[in-house]
Amino acid sequence: MEKQGNIQALVVEKDQTVVESIELILKEKSYIVNSSSNEDEALDRLRKTPYPLAIVGDAKEASSTFEIMRKIVMTSPMTSIILISDLPTREVDERAEGYGILGHVNRSIPSKDLNLLIEHFEKISESVYLPKT
Repeated sequence: MEKQGNIQALVVEKDQTVVESIELILKEKSYIVNSSSNEDEALDRLRKTPYPLAIVGDAKEASSTFEIMRKIVMTSPMTSIILISDLPTREVDERAEGYGILGHVNRSIPSKDLNLLIEHFEKISESVYLPKT
């Protein structure tokens, strides 16, 4: 797939190793990556700048990944979300039901899994932003 370029992605995660793994994958695809380890800071960024993509894990002083997800959806409903969670897929699906997430990856950030979700996001983005004829 053609590189997207200039698409902003927000990574919300307190583990710097996880953030670096995600940044590496996104920057390879020419995304502009910003990260925050703090929930309030991430939400403030979303209020100021539209981020088409957010990758959300654990944050400092946050109740849960799912609570951060809920707040992101409430703050920026058009942001697509990928969750970082080691919970079983069924549990993630149940807890995230109704929030329209793209999916989730586990904390080891398997590049194949994350790349598949990013490709899914890109296909959706292309269909949404195609010029109307």
